[in-house]
Amino acid sequence: MARRDVVFPEGRRSLYERNRYSPAVRANGLLFVSGQVGSREDGSPEPDLQAQVRFAFRNLNAVLAAAGCTFDDVIDVTVFMVDP
Repeated sequence: MARRDVVFPEGRRSLYERNRYSPAVRANGLLFVSGQVGSREDGSPEPDLQAQVRFAFRNLNAVLAAAGCTFDDVIDVTVFMVDP
């Protein structure tokens, strides 16, 4: 069985544990990142769309960095938007 490691960005572990999901899982040399929302540092929603997008990518970058990766390592991205 393949070994799996959960990756948490610095300073947001309690937020992920409170919401009961893992931000990323490393397995078989790949990193699978869960959906990143445009939330503020405390996890509260950001009402401004442009700020949400910036926060979402900032949060994604933090997860990648915690795993020792950058956007150059990303293979595929799916964006899901509701009522922009």
